[in-house]
Amino acid sequence: MTQRGGREAIDAYVKALDEHRVDDLTALMDPNIVIEWPQSGERFRGRETFKAILTNYPGLPKAEKKAVTGAEDKWVLSPSWTPLRVVGTGDDYTIEGFVTYANGERWSWVAIVKYRDGLMTNLTEYFAAPFAAAEWRERWAEKMESPRTDKPA
Repeated sequence: MTQRGGREAIDAYVKALDEHRVDDLTALMDPNIVIEWPQSGERFRGRETFKAILTNYPGLPKAEKKAVTGAEDKWVLSPSWTPLRVVGTGDDYTIEGFVTYANGERWSWVAIVKYRDGLMTNLTEYFAAPFAAAEWRERWAEKMESPRTDKPA
């Protein structure tokens, strides 16, 4: 496999995820990748394990590409779903975006991605359901677009 830079590797990953090409998607991962979902307390080891998860995932979301902020040589697209903002250089990136599930729910999402030798070695993802703002802090708050779909931050 040809070694890819950060953006190119993520673009290939998003395209494979969007097209549900699980074999191509997992080929972009180090064989010993570690994937963590801290909110559910789950850690998955190895690309074959992640391949099994994706193959059996009920209603796998489709990736959506939107405008993403960042310098051309210093940003990547998300390993999954809709990236809005990416920060990072070299082999370490943090991606902010949202994911739309098969039932129509749209959640905020943050991914921390690490690469080595052009392959994804670590992926930590956080998923956050939307919630109503507390009335007590209304006088200090400014309303944001929700979900943030029209433009990058």
